[in-house]
Amino acid sequence: MKKLLIILAGVFLCGQAYSAPAWYQGKLTRVWSMGSAFVVTMDSVALSDCKYKYAYFHRSVLGEQYYAELYALMLSAYATGGKAGVVIDKQGVDQECRVSSADIRP
Repeated sequence: MKKLLIILAGVFLCGQAYSAPAWYQGKLTRVWSMGSAFVVTMDSVALSDCKYKYAYFHRSVLGEQYYAELYALMLSAYATGGKAGVVIDKQGVDQECRVSSADIRP
């Protein structure tokens, strides 16, 4: 019984440490181009545990075409004052919250 409890506790704790990518949303407060990447910040606490509180869009990860589409989408959301949703994995490299997908929300 004791072994079973230890195994279950280990599975639970490991499951929490390795979270899956998830949607986060908020009103964009900044869009910043950095050459081969751009970042966005949001007015919500969604990115509070990310490095510098940024959502990172990397050209090398997203591909040239998708990167350009997401950049245009985020600029549109920022210019209109709309909300954006981003899919990020908060267990990324160096605590960077790298975006794999995004959309504009009403």
